[in-house]
Amino acid sequence: MKTKRGKFKTFAMAGLIAAAASVSQAQSYFNAGDFINGWSGPQGSQMYGGPAIYTNVVTGGTPGTYEQLKVTDGTWNNSWPDSNLQIDFDTSGTNTIYFIPGIFADGWFPTANRVGYDNPGNVWEVSGDFTSPNWGDDAGAQMTADGSGVLSVSYVIPAAGTYSFKFKTAGTWNGAIGTDFGMNAANISVTTVNANETLLFKLDLPNGRFQIFPVVTNRVVFAVDMSSQIKIGRFHPGSSVFVSGDFNNWAGTGAGALALTNYPPYNGGSNTNIYYGTNTFIGFPNSPGPAYKFTDNDPGQPPDDNGYEQVNNRTFNLLAANGVLLLPVVNFGNYDVTDSDYLPEDTAVLFSVDMNGASGIDNHAFDPVNDSVYINGQFANYNGQFGSWYPWSGTAPAGYQMIEQGLTMIYTNTIIMPAGTPVGLEYKYGMDPFRANGGPLDDEAGFQANHFRVVRSTALNPYPMPTDTFGNQYREPFFSATSTGGGNLNVGKPVSGKVPVNWLGRPGAHLQVETDLSSGTWQNIIATDGTNWTSGYSSTNGFVSQTNWPASSKAFFRLVKP
Repeated sequence: MKTKRGKFKTFAMAGLIAAAASVSQAQSYFNAGDFINGWSGPQGSQMYGGPAIYTNVVTGGTPGTYEQLKVTDGTWNNSWPDSNLQIDFDTSGTNTIYFIPGIFADGWFPTANRVGYDNPGNVWEVSGDFTSPNWGDDAGAQMTADGSGVLSVSYVIPAAGTYSFKFKTAGTWNGAIGTDFGMNAANISVTTVNANETLLFKLDLPNGRFQIFPVVTNRVVFAVDMSSQIKIGRFHPGSSVFVSGDFNNWAGTGAGALALTNYPPYNGGSNTNIYYGTNTFIGFPNSPGPAYKFTDNDPGQPPDDNGYEQVNNRTFNLLAANGVLLLPVVNFGNYDVTDSDYLPEDTAVLFSVDMNGASGIDNHAFDPVNDSVYINGQFANYNGQFGSWYPWSGTAPAGYQMIEQGLTMIYTNTIIMPAGTPVGLEYKYGMDPFRANGGPLDDEAGFQANHFRVVRSTALNPYPMPTDTFGNQYREPFFSATSTGGGNLNVGKPVSGKVPVNWLGRPGAHLQVETDLSSGTWQNIIATDGTNWTSGYSSTNGFVSQTNWPASSKAFFRLVKP
C-alpha cells in the first residue's frame, strides 16, 4: 500500500474541529501555506465570493512544482482539508483555489467543507490495490476529461473485495488525493460484491470532490416495426434498416450505423416486418442511454430526411443491473402510429370551404369572379413522395382545385385518398389571385397553421368533412394512443329501454362493453369500428357515431384502438 508523501503541517491545538464539521457561511475565509505566507499565520491571503463558493487566485508559484496550503476561517481552529491540499501551477505560475463550505448529501466525498482547485493540464489516474501494477508510480487507470474540471475512468475489478486507492497525477505522487481531498489523507476505500464489476471513478477538481459509481453493462436490443412503412409504400424488400445516434456519431445509413435484421423474428414472434439489432452500453444504473433514431436506405423515403425517421430523438434508461434490455417494438417514423392509423382502403373524401368574406394573410380579399381556390395537404403525395405537399405559388397538380357550388361561396372537391393515407389529415387552402399561377399561394394562415380533420368512417362514400371556414384552422379531436380523450365517448340516460351511446369514431377504433368491472371480460363490439359503422349524425367535429344499447342490465363502455 502506498504511504502518504510530502510535507504535512500539523497543529496540536486544543479544541481542533474535525474536517467534517459544518462551518458558518457568514464570515471570511483565507488561504495559508508554503508559498503564500510560509505558514506564518492563518490569514495569509483572503478568499472572495460566497456564501456558496469562495475563490482565491494565487500567483507567484513555480510551474511544475507542488506546494501545500489550507483554507482557514482566520484561525487555526477551523482549517481544511485536515491533511493539507497540495497543488501545482500553470505555465504562468498561477492556480485558483475554491472553497465550498457546508455539509453535503449529494453522494460525493468529502461530505463537508470542500477545497478544490484548477488542473493546470496534468494527466490524472487512479492507482491502488486493484490497478496493475499495484500502487505503481508510473502506471494506473488513466482518466479522461469530461469538461468543467471533471475527470473520469471506468475500470473492471476482477475479484470481489475491499480495495484502497488514491487519485494522482501521472508519474508522481505529489498532489495525490485521499479521503479528505488532501494529499496526506488516508487512502480511499471501495468495495465490490461481484467478480468483474465495473466501477466509474469521477474526480471533480474545482469542486473538491470525488465519487465512485457502480456501473452496469447492458446488451440493448433495438426493435422497429416497418409494417406501416411497407403498407404506405415507403419501405420495400431489399432495403435496410439501421440505428443511428450519439453512440455511433449519428452515422445515418453509412459506415458505423447499427444494421438491423428481420430474421429470425424479434422475441420469438412471427412478424418478419420487425427489424432488430443489439449494442452494448455501459453506464450508471437506471441512467438515460444515448439519443438515437432509426434510419433506412429505401428510396421511397422523402429526399430531405437522409434516411432518418421524422420524429424527435428516442432514448432509453439502462437497467439497474447487468443484463439484456429488450426495448419495446416501436413504429418507424412515429412513436404511436400503428397500422390502424392509416386508411385500410381507397377512400373518397369530400372537402368543402366557405369563402364568404375570405381574406388572405396578405390582405387580398377573395374575388369569386377573378380568383380560384385550391386545397393542398399531405395527401397530395407530390412527385410520388408519400406525405408530401405540392409546392405553393406554382401550378397545382390536377384534381386539387375547389369548385363553387352555384353562387353559394361554398367550394367543394372530392379527393380519393389511397390506402395507407393517415386517418387524420393535415391540409390547407390557398387562393390564386386573378388566376395568375394556376395554383395557390400559401395565404390562408401562417406556417404549419393547418386544418386537421379525421376520416371517421370509410363506409360513407364519400366521407363528408365538415365545411371549413377559410382562415379558421380548426383541429378536430382525434382518438389515439396519446389522446385517449379524443374519442369524446358519452353515455346518456336510458330512454324507452335504450341507453344512447355516442362517440367520435375512426377506422381502427371500436366500442367495448362490460357488465361488471370487478370481474368478467370486456366484449368487443366490432361492428362499431369506423371501417363499417354508418349510424350517427354530423357535427363540427365530423361524423358522430351513435348506437342505442338495451337498458335491461348494467353496462359500462369504453373506446379502444388495438
